[in-house]
Amino acid sequence: MVPPIFTTLPNFILIKDLGLLNTYLGIVLPGLLMTPFAVFFLRQFFLGVNSSLEEAARIDGAGRVRIFFRIILPVSKAPIATLAILTYITSWNDYFWPLLVGKDESVRVLTVALGIFRSQTPQGSPDWAGLMAATLFAALPIIILFTMLGRRVIDSIGYTGVK
Repeated sequence: MVPPIFTTLPNFILIKDLGLLNTYLGIVLPGLLMTPFAVFFLRQFFLGVNSSLEEAARIDGAGRVRIFFRIILPVSKAPIATLAILTYITSWNDYFWPLLVGKDESVRVLTVALGIFRSQTPQGSPDWAGLMAATLFAALPIIILFTMLGRRVIDSIGYTGVK
């Protein structure tokens, strides 16, 4: 697996060449299911899918595209949803990439804004009460997401593709 720090420079050059600096799309695009973890996670799931499902569809006369959309994709809804949730959590908590790509104040994300809020206090020491309130506000979406979907994520990691 490649650590994300090694892909930061090529991703930055790509986003810069595409003219996506200081845009939300530039912040979101590199992490949108294009990570080595996503490839590994889905590969492991697809290796576990029973090949008899595909063989039965071929016997019934289905082509590759129909097998993918009618059989493989519905079976893989849980792992794709799990991957989307894990990607969302990782992106929500990311600090360095949004700091690097979104320099403009209009595209500043919450994690970067918290860091700037901490460093811009005039008294010298941060406003700890305000910072902790803002940190709780930043953590609430992840806490809510985990309480609603945590069991489903854990169950789908061990999902084999056969009922």
